[in-house]
Amino acid sequence: MSQFTLLHLLSCLLFFAIGFVAAQWLRFPSKREDKHEQYETNTGSELARDDQQDLPPGHEDGSQEAQMAAAEALSEVVDRVRSLADGVRIEVHEHSQSVEQINHDLLATANVSDPEAASRVISRLIDANRHLDSRLNMAEARLQEQSQLLRSHRVEARTDALTGLPNRRVFDEEIERLFKEKRDSRRVSSLIMVDIDHFKDFNDRHGHQAGDLCLKKVGEVIRQTVRGIGGIVMRYGGEEFAVLLPGTELFDAKVAAQRLNRNIERLIVDFEEKELNVTASLGVAEIGSDSEASEWLGRADRALYAAKREGRNRGCWHDGQACHEITRRNTDPEIEVDEESSTIARREAFNHDVNRRLALFHRKRQPLALIIASIDLIDGKAVEDHPDFVAIQQAVMQVFGAVLRDMDHYCQLTDNQFGALLPAADGHDAAVVAERARDAISRMELKTPTDVIRISISCGVSQALEGDEAEHMLSRSELALAHAQGKKGNAVYLLRHEMDWESPLRITPEAVIANE
Repeated sequence: MSQFTLLHLLSCLLFFAIGFVAAQWLRFPSKREDKHEQYETNTGSELARDDQQDLPPGHEDGSQEAQMAAAEALSEVVDRVRSLADGVRIEVHEHSQSVEQINHDLLATANVSDPEAASRVISRLIDANRHLDSRLNMAEARLQEQSQLLRSHRVEARTDALTGLPNRRVFDEEIERLFKEKRDSRRVSSLIMVDIDHFKDFNDRHGHQAGDLCLKKVGEVIRQTVRGIGGIVMRYGGEEFAVLLPGTELFDAKVAAQRLNRNIERLIVDFEEKELNVTASLGVAEIGSDSEASEWLGRADRALYAAKREGRNRGCWHDGQACHEITRRNTDPEIEVDEESSTIARREAFNHDVNRRLALFHRKRQPLALIIASIDLIDGKAVEDHPDFVAIQQAVMQVFGAVLRDMDHYCQLTDNQFGALLPAADGHDAAVVAERARDAISRMELKTPTDVIRISISCGVSQALEGDEAEHMLSRSELALAHAQGKKGNAVYLLRHEMDWESPLRITPEAVIANE
């Protein structure tokens, strides 16, 4: 082996070792970068949260002690990695010195005809490389362990230990990110602040374990409710949660707030053979002309306080100038089927929502689809004449509502006609949804006090077109519905354009046939 080859081989080995250590070291931030910032739970509002006074241990925002413990754990991991890197650096230095001595000995044996001496020197070189390789392998294994541990600590530092939701630190990062998106690309987003009503009294009456369970349950209800519209749920502090809705305008945020109010009100907390209930107040705000993210948060906070002042168990929204209460609309079948509500009022309210969505379609080209459904004849008679009409009506609404997303708007238009508005869905998507509902209802046997009834429905589907107003979409869906009913019902028809209605094609479970 020539001197040139050996020197280059050793140089490559040395640079590889140094490069490996440097690369591993650069993966880890400094101790200062990993330490948690200490957040204040006060959002700057002029009013103090009455429900958050004297919270029991464990309900504080992220627990300051837990944050300090996590910071210390991260510090320990970084210290161990630095110590390991120092050890590897020393090993590489010693190897370098050993190689220099071996190279000197090789030069000394170059002019001596002694093969055994040269062999011994080369053996020393091989042993030195093996030793360094072994030490590097051990160091790599330990670095991987520390890397995994560090990742675990990072997750813990960003997660609320009680609810498992992202914590206030994540909220601060996300609200700044969404605010930056609004500033850079004009992408709108909305924020909902949720505060459990009279939570201190709840703890006083039922104990802190019940309070912990309540927080977990409420957090899960919020997460499930906004999951369909991409909501990011975080525990903001104490009994308060924050919901960020990226890309969501105020109208949809208010609909989400209505659902949150309703779902939290329905929540039952089972604790020690008791069924406990809670309610929540909500504040909603869309990013507007705010100069900072804190102003956006402040408006949502003021809306939350307005909801509390108005009596709690409700939501309010802030328009940039003042707060307004969000009208509660319940989609329960037993409440929607209201004899006192006129057909004209229901249709006008639905038309108003369709026009709001159409405005988004015309401005942003977001797809929009509409389903009109009705219950088919039963034994050749109109369903309205059946003695169990109310039970049939409720069963159909429950099944139809179950196949829709949280963001979809579903309501009763007449005694036997239901409308479903599907944002971000085209006609094909809506037809598939309608077919699922039709198929599920056709398989259902409804047992009533007087009979066992088989039900079927017919559906007409349309999608938003250029220049549409609400009545245009409703008219096309009703034309498609009439065609389905004319074919003996139990069918779904999609009418894409005005001229297609004479020959719309049936949507079958096996395949959706689009009329191009």
